Amino acid sequence: MCTYGLLFLIFGFGFGATQNAADVGSLTTSVAGLEQLLATEYLLIQNLDDYANALEKKLLVIRRVATILREENEKAQRNSEYYLSIPTNIFSLVRRSQMDWVYLDIFMKRSAGEEQIKVLQDHWIHLPKTDDFNEAVNAISRLQDTYDLKAADLAKGVINGKKYDTKLSSLDCFALGSELFNQNDFINAGYWLYTALQLYEEDVMTRLHTLSQSTIMELYAETLLRQGRHQDSLLVMNAILVLPSDVPKNSLIIKKKADLELHIKTYNPQPVRHPKTEPTVYQRCCRGDFSSRSSKFYCIYNTTTTAFLKLAPLKMEVISLDPYMVVFHDIMSDVEITTLQDMARPHLQRATVYNHARKRSEAVAGRTSKFAWFYDHTNAVTKRVNKRIEDMTGLDLVGSEMLQVMNYGLGGHYSTHYDFFNVSTENDIVSMQGDRKATVLFYLTDVDQGGATAFPNLETAIFPKKGTAVMWYNLNNRFEGDHKTLHSGCPVLVGSKWVTNKWIRERNQIFKLPCYKE
Repeated sequence: MCTYGLLFLIFGFGFGATQNAADVGSLTTSVAGLEQLLATEYLLIQNLDDYANALEKKLLVIRRVATILREENEKAQRNSEYYLSIPTNIFSLVRRSQMDWVYLDIFMKRSAGEEQIKVLQDHWIHLPKTDDFNEAVNAISRLQDTYDLKAADLAKGVINGKKYDTKLSSLDCFALGSELFNQNDFINAGYWLYTALQLYEEDVMTRLHTLSQSTIMELYAETLLRQGRHQDSLLVMNAILVLPSDVPKNSLIIKKKADLELHIKTYNPQPVRHPKTEPTVYQRCCRGDFSSRSSKFYCIYNTTTTAFLKLAPLKMEVISLDPYMVVFHDIMSDVEITTLQDMARPHLQRATVYNHARKRSEAVAGRTSKFAWFYDHTNAVTKRVNKRIEDMTGLDLVGSEMLQVMNYGLGGHYSTHYDFFNVSTENDIVSMQGDRKATVLFYLTDVDQGGATAFPNLETAIFPKKGTAVMWYNLNNRFEGDHKTLHSGCPVLVGSKWVTNKWIRERNQIFKLPCYKE
């Protein structure tokens, strides 16, 4: 599968790129989208304050009425016979009893904060759905797997060895552990549930969620059992049963404990070992193990690709000759970057991957980001960027794909793939303009950690640096897909990754590229 976008609809390739509305609105796949979620949360917190104020106002009225009534009643109780001998007191008592309590009944039944409740309900549509939460859990799990991160470190705000001003609550850890348990990832679920236990303190939020220590322990015991750690699970069950007496004993746990004891006594199961696996080449690329350049490659001022470069040479670093791959430095200005980001924000939608069998684009777990397409002549910036790409590559952009601007969100990544389509020349997707000869990828932001473009077959990784760009050929000299160009966008660990890319088609390069002899 290869990337496929709005270009093919506009150029009339007729594949009907459809995608699920829920995929388009996925909240976690773009930092730009999450900014709106922060704004919504701010509004709802203000609304919650208003709701509390409405409740306090009602409570204040009730307390004041109670004070007035109590003062009069205590006055009467001190000498009831004298009090009731005065006709006005009797009238007042009868009136209070006949009227005040009726109106108090109405006032007490009247809901406070109805307006604030409506505001919350109106914004419900803007809040994350179950799919968004599950995607967020998967993103955290992906980051742990790619960068070998420990649950306890993440909970303390230590991300890949660096301390940040953040932390996870027991409730956060329990939610992660529960969802991973539901996904049958019992190893990682166990780490998160254990961390939730370590952090647990009864507070207003755990009471709101009715989350007790015993609830966490029960799920942790079941997780250990699913891992094949019978003895450890039994220890946790015993610990549940000796919790303070005010914690009700779960009869189901008592039965499970008895069944487990019988199983252990009968079969004497040994703990299942879960050896640590060695990192893949892809993971090592993402972690920076291959980020240093080989000494045989070099940096130059490119003055030869086009005539214009004799006046304004480009800083170019040669990364590979087979396939041809170079990095350009200081290739885009801050103003151009800001313009592209501002253009994209209102139009970002869930990134998709082209499915050859179904002949349509689909949102997949292997690509989590949002993108927007722009015509080459949208404005002065897009014209300038495309002209610069011609200077960088020496290639003809006529018939090539539009500029694509992308923003990655929580754990945003693009799993290993090729940019070339690798289909028959009669296939609609390549019949008009050919396959993707070259890819140009601009980095619009620095990324604090992660987010590299990894090439596992080359044991090479390019880490994002604002204003740089990497360019490589996807096709070899015979214009066949070069499998050495297998690459991926590593998950973004910390930061907001913005990129702009251009895929250059082969058909119009007939007078731009020389004929090679094999």
